[in-house]
Amino acid sequence: MKTAKLLLIQLLLSIQFVIAKRNLVATSLVTCMENSQLSSNSFDVIFKPDDRSLHYTLDLTTQIDSYILAYIDVYAYGFKIITKNFDVCSENWKQFCPVHPGNIEIDSIEYISKDLTDEIPGIAYNVPDIDAFAVVKVYSANTTEYLACIQVFFSNGKTVSQTGVKWATAVVAGIGLLLSAVLSTFGNSTAASHISANTMSLFLYFQSVAVVAMEHVHRVPPIAAAWSENLAWSMGLIRVTFMQKIFRWYVQSTGGTPSLYLTATTMSVLTQRAIDYTSPLWKRTENILYGNQNTLIFRGIKRLGYRMNIENTAIVCTGFTFFVLCGYVLAGFIMVCKYSFELGVKAGWINPTRFHEFRTSWRIILKGALLRYIYIGFTQLTILSFWEFTERDSGAVITIACLFIVLSVGLMGWALFRTHYFAQISIQQYNNPAAILYGDQRILHKYGFFYTMFNAAHYWWNGVLLSYIFVKSLFIGFAQASGKTQALAVFILDLFYFIAIIYYKPYLDKPTNIMNIFICTVTLVNSFLFMFFSDLFHQNYTVSAVMGWVFFIMNAAFSFILLMMILAFTLMIVCSKNPDLRFKPANDDRTSFQRYNGQQTDDMLKNNSAAKELLELGNVAKEHNANWQSDLFNKNSNNGVYRNKSFSSSANFIKRLSSFKLGKSLSRTSLGSNPFADKPMNSAMNVNTLSNLNTISNFNSENVTPSDTRLNSEINLGSNLDSVINNNANTRSTDVLNTSSDISDPFKDANAEKTQI
Repeated sequence: MKTAKLLLIQLLLSIQFVIAKRNLVATSLVTCMENSQLSSNSFDVIFKPDDRSLHYTLDLTTQIDSYILAYIDVYAYGFKIITKNFDVCSENWKQFCPVHPGNIEIDSIEYISKDLTDEIPGIAYNVPDIDAFAVVKVYSANTTEYLACIQVFFSNGKTVSQTGVKWATAVVAGIGLLLSAVLSTFGNSTAASHISANTMSLFLYFQSVAVVAMEHVHRVPPIAAAWSENLAWSMGLIRVTFMQKIFRWYVQSTGGTPSLYLTATTMSVLTQRAIDYTSPLWKRTENILYGNQNTLIFRGIKRLGYRMNIENTAIVCTGFTFFVLCGYVLAGFIMVCKYSFELGVKAGWINPTRFHEFRTSWRIILKGALLRYIYIGFTQLTILSFWEFTERDSGAVITIACLFIVLSVGLMGWALFRTHYFAQISIQQYNNPAAILYGDQRILHKYGFFYTMFNAAHYWWNGVLLSYIFVKSLFIGFAQASGKTQALAVFILDLFYFIAIIYYKPYLDKPTNIMNIFICTVTLVNSFLFMFFSDLFHQNYTVSAVMGWVFFIMNAAFSFILLMMILAFTLMIVCSKNPDLRFKPANDDRTSFQRYNGQQTDDMLKNNSAAKELLELGNVAKEHNANWQSDLFNKNSNNGVYRNKSFSSSANFIKRLSSFKLGKSLSRTSLGSNPFADKPMNSAMNVNTLSNLNTISNFNSENVTPSDTRLNSEINLGSNLDSVINNNANTRSTDVLNTSSDISDPFKDANAEKTQI
């Protein structure tokens, strides 16, 4: 009992110690006037309010030779909270009383009075990524001459840049992409399309946040910069210590000069912050901070890389290396799965019909997976390659950047060309781009990543999306010298894409369109905020500080919603025997051309004999237009007869339908929601149905002899076609069957239009 009490007391004391551990840290000092007579070589200050100790290690260079007075202004989020006149001699700071020209090196501890300590608000020690700084103006005590201006930025050690957030966002996005690939392999096309579209949109959103943080803007509020670091992994910026050593060696071995800013002991780095400190009586021009050979100011890509603990000369190598490594992992995973399944089949652990589609088409699936992976990394490869052309780390790195530009742009251009080529053939032959894009499994496996996220009519939308990303990459990579140019150009691009996606609504269904419109809205707001961060409007810094919090809250909340949505979709799919039933079909007729895998078809045929006839009927239903539901039987207002608008196609359908003898078991309860949703049969067909049923690509309607008598005798529309077409067809069956007698050769047009793929 006593031992438990002692442990409890120790625990409480340790908690109290952790809670009581508060401090303010400053590690960089920059000058805020031209020809400042006081500058910093290195600067480290730690203030602990609990014991009021100020531990400072300074290495300063000065041209001042007099007693000095200091005027200190402390700002928090652009608001001046403390103003203090400071006489260093009266505070017994003998090191500065007086100041003489030369170097000043001090490592000391001073204790601040309680009055000064109490002026610091307690919130300064608890708010993450606090935006606080002090401006110190130095005057001569004898002549009141303005000698120097220095600016110090503070941090309390708390930040929203957390390793857990980085892992959570990366893992959820990875799970979504992996799940979509698995579902498409097993034939769950509807679920795969939805989870793939949503996950890809999530990934592109993460990249957009990292990209906007790469703009070379004048100042980024600390809270906005810290949140952007959580998503830098989407651009391949992941620090691994031993890799950094390899990259440093590689750059040096190939003729470059590696930077050593992270390991330098005589170098201070400030990452992209500046404040309006000029007098209100003067007309404001620019907020300028002045570095020197020992104090560097990083902005844009360099700032993000430094915050990720990556040397400037290793940023491009890091992004390229992780892209290649993840590509090898993806290819290895697919190959391991293939040979594992083959081993399981040979050993008798797996049914030979299981994974048949994957085992026979794994090479095409591998190519499609790698193309999808390059599509995901397109933003990363283009930006880093373009930026490398301006940095020129070494000749070898420039060569690799050229190769990656050719690889990414070339392959995505080829995918766009092939997708458009097959779609045009499909439109010419079937008046529907989905016929070949979704009916040919080889095309679907290889190029499906390019168009399955969108409805069939907008199969080309990825060309617009990639063009938008490419132009944005040009500005981010090549215009690092002008943050204002980048901010304005990116905002205009985001605005045009936002308008386009609202106008066209290209995604596969309404919920996915709504989600992507919201993503574009957040992206547009982000680029709008960064225009303020670039100082384009010359606003007071208070506005930028507040907008930094808006950026953080909006993106953190939106990221959380998207991640929860992906997790919800994942649980719905994992806990469902038929994931396709969990999602609404796309707003096109892609399911009429997609195929079940062999295992699904065999199971369906074993369980329901009527399903055989439905599958065969689905093959017939493939010959229709995209609007077949309203086009198949259209009521003529004059004579009350249902007629087909494009009779050459529908008459062909009715003619082939006459070759079926539907079983008595066929009823409303045995039919699915879409009896025309084809799934081509992989096993032998019923001899009572079509003996020689051909697919779309080789069927010739001339082989079928029209027989109105057979059509009337074998199909009772009053009991069968009412569940296939609509309930109103019960009273119109005779009129429907007699439509073919009004035309001398109803199959002439259909036969003339038929061509071989």
